[in-house]
Amino acid sequence: MDFYAKSDPEETIREHTEELLKRYEQLKKQYGDRLPLTERDWYLLKIMVLYHDVGKADAFFQNKIRSALEKPLLQAASAFDVQHNYLSILAIPVKQLGLDKEEEKLVMQVIAYHHERDRPVHVVEALANYRENILPIRDKLQAHMGLEIEERIKQKRFDRISTSQRFTPSHGPIFRRYVLLKGLLHRLDHAASAHVPIELSHDLAVGDYVNRFMEREFNGAKKELQQFTEANQDKHVVVVAQTGMGKTEAGLLWLGREKGFFTLPLRVSLNAMYDRIVNPDKIGFTHVTDEHGETATGLLHSTSLDYLLDTVEGDDSILEKVHAQSKEFANKLVISTIDQVLKFPFFYLGFEKEYATMASSKLIIDELQAYNPKIAALLVRAMAMIDEIGGSFLIMTATLPDFYYKALQRELKQPNKSICYGEFIDDQVKRHNVSIREKSILDCAKEAAEAGKTKKVLMICNTVDQARELYKEVVRQLHKEVVLHHPNTEQQIEGQQNWTEIHKEVVQHYPNIHLLHSRFIQKDRKRLESKIMAFAKSEQTGIWVTTQLVEASLDIDFDVLYSEMASLDSLFQRLGRCNRRGEKTIDVTNVHILTKDVSGVGSVYDQEIYQRSLDLLSEQSGVLMETKKHAMIQRLYDEEALVGTDFKAEFDETLKQLKSRPLYEISKQKAQSLLRDFQQNQVVPTMFLELDEVQQAINDWENANKQFERKEDIKRAKRKARRTIEKYSVSVNKFKNLGLSDFYGIKGLHIAECRYDATLGLLTDEIEGFFS
Repeated sequence: MDFYAKSDPEETIREHTEELLKRYEQLKKQYGDRLPLTERDWYLLKIMVLYHDVGKADAFFQNKIRSALEKPLLQAASAFDVQHNYLSILAIPVKQLGLDKEEEKLVMQVIAYHHERDRPVHVVEALANYRENILPIRDKLQAHMGLEIEERIKQKRFDRISTSQRFTPSHGPIFRRYVLLKGLLHRLDHAASAHVPIELSHDLAVGDYVNRFMEREFNGAKKELQQFTEANQDKHVVVVAQTGMGKTEAGLLWLGREKGFFTLPLRVSLNAMYDRIVNPDKIGFTHVTDEHGETATGLLHSTSLDYLLDTVEGDDSILEKVHAQSKEFANKLVISTIDQVLKFPFFYLGFEKEYATMASSKLIIDELQAYNPKIAALLVRAMAMIDEIGGSFLIMTATLPDFYYKALQRELKQPNKSICYGEFIDDQVKRHNVSIREKSILDCAKEAAEAGKTKKVLMICNTVDQARELYKEVVRQLHKEVVLHHPNTEQQIEGQQNWTEIHKEVVQHYPNIHLLHSRFIQKDRKRLESKIMAFAKSEQTGIWVTTQLVEASLDIDFDVLYSEMASLDSLFQRLGRCNRRGEKTIDVTNVHILTKDVSGVGSVYDQEIYQRSLDLLSEQSGVLMETKKHAMIQRLYDEEALVGTDFKAEFDETLKQLKSRPLYEISKQKAQSLLRDFQQNQVVPTMFLELDEVQQAINDWENANKQFERKEDIKRAKRKARRTIEKYSVSVNKFKNLGLSDFYGIKGLHIAECRYDATLGLLTDEIEGFFS
């Protein structure tokens, strides 16, 4: 008799269990000496693998699968809907397996909670289903599974899995044991269900690939930072390093031969990092097979599958498998956002999978300064927990707030691995001659427009609205020159000529004038990001007006920077987009910091941090040395100086709450939303609904269920349709009054009753005329 575990694809309980066993053997072989597990622990994990799904033999569950498979239904003597994981614990022959009381409790809890559905067990119903539905077919089940099945009803087992008995940190060392075993069972189960390997490219070492790259490109010469991280592979490492120190290579050299996670705050940065690492002409850490696609390096963020489908040539089903492998942490190196791998301090339902993976991995956190105080507190907590479970971390950052590092040191009073700290600041390369000006950035439009005729000029505002106003002002100044110097151009009364006509006239004579911010639809933003990257590498001159979007996400280099005043860490990131390699002359000012009528103070930037930054920067004039930048950041975020500020209070309170956070209360999705910008709505402006491409995609979405039978094909068709629609979407603040309506039942998408301009972006406020 066959007992089914799944219907799509059709799979028996025995077949599914055997898939777990294959991955169990692989995991034990590859990480048996790396994970803090005894031989006895591996034995317990094997028991968990063998018995975790036995409860699916329940006739009630079998009939759900059989109905989907259109097979004859079984007679169900007891018709309660009981989760199979609760029935599985009744099937374990504890005495025959030689489990002591502590081991029995471990095995019972791991199996009972290998599905976390926040649905309590009804003991009477579970006992009835086991007695009436499973024991009568015990012999057949034993034959099917090749296992001994418990023949007695053991009601006391439910006492061992009651919510009041669940393991918590207060239980001491057994909690870590529980987390590791449960987390590994999750990994084995999820990988088997997704039909992907548990580990890929295990024998490859990213450090070897970096060394070959360094040999090829630099004759093997390594910078001081790179030597430092490579020499301290066995420690936790914290490094503060300026632009141009080779941080990516330094991080990968620290990973060496180990499994690693490389995190960055922005998806566009991750995409660029992924491309650079797998590119054979660069680091080239890649291994592609016909069966699994890319196996060495994975990319993991909320739209990573879309990115792969858009940029990598290959069959969609293989790329979907590549993505599934990364979701199951199978790659030797995973490039990821923090919300994918560092949610575990929230102790969400099922957190053990992420946390247990860290026990045999190394984590890199790049650009720590880019996170707000709440997220920074979570990262500090995560790093302390990683040390506890046996993993290790590397922090690489251009600026490190003093109190963040002190908090980390306090959390790691007696660490399993020591922390190695290094600063890599070099004043030999001079990049920036800075002028602090009590002037609005809007008042610099004419000056910047003139400079843009012979240089690459970058102008950065703190808000989208300010960037748009500045762009309009720059175009206005250029339009005056067009009218003045080109007599064939018809001069019209200011305010009467529409935006399209004005812009068209300007770009005919000054083609390299552009605006980039976050309120462009995906299609246009992607185009603009590619364009600014190409412009920065070219010999062309012109002006780009942007927001802080370019601070850390794009590798660009301009001649002159105009920037609104911001917090120093953000401001210094902006400076990294001007004279990036220090190869241009700085005899005259190349960085202008504007301090009047600054946008975003109190909303984008904390008021107190902004004011402290302004006070510190007022001491500066002329060439700004790297050591001076570092000293100013240390003073800005000095722990004693920040006592009593909202900024530090937010960090301290978040860390305190995380350290006392109750376990097993929130879902994985809720934990993920806490790490994402969930104050945003994804909207499609109404004008795009008329496009044939969008109409066809809507039709494909609505008819996918009718057109295809297999769930996999339905999901693929809907994903393709959604990707097409999302090209015309943009993220906006949830609290903007845009007259939103649902987008034809597609969850997470909305229709916005507002205008859109391909040059200005989403117009959330009605604009009657260009100069209004």
